[in-house]
Amino acid sequence: MKVKFLSSATLLILTVLFLASCAQEGDTNQTQSASDADKAPSFEVTTIDGETISLEQSLAEGKPVVVYFTASWCPTCARNWPAMSEVYPEYKDRLTMVAISIDPTDTEEVIRKLSEERGFTFPSTEGKPQIMIDFGVSGQATTVGVDREGNIAFKKPGQALSADEFRELFAGLLE
Repeated sequence: MKVKFLSSATLLILTVLFLASCAQEGDTNQTQSASDADKAPSFEVTTIDGETISLEQSLAEGKPVVVYFTASWCPTCARNWPAMSEVYPEYKDRLTMVAISIDPTDTEEVIRKLSEERGFTFPSTEGKPQIMIDFGVSGQATTVGVDREGNIAFKKPGQALSADEFRELFAGLLE
């Protein structure tokens, strides 16, 4: 009974988040700035390629971090993946990036297949909805930038971005 309730609650939360992020998509100029007091939550993930990515390690290396919250079924995310795949190789030596699915049903196998089909050049990981919650993100297709001091520099929610817009976000973290 408890497992059934938790599954229903998780499904309800994901549905609300999906609807909220779809509603946000129309406002393409919305970027939430964060104050320097907004420390990014600690996280560590293992990508589908077996690489461990952690906030602490990236900051210790002096690299800012970009976290992209995604989902295998997200149409806005599908529009972002090609632009991210184009831009990430230009920045991969200067910042850390990881795409984290918000959907617990996006298993490693699901994300691996998606990555292969779509030609992802960026690190990706299976569904980890708790990390999205920890970052205070309300839906998929959200890009979060963390500066070298561990502060959340920006949250770009629920939008399809061009390669140039990703370049601008990434470059801003390197200033």
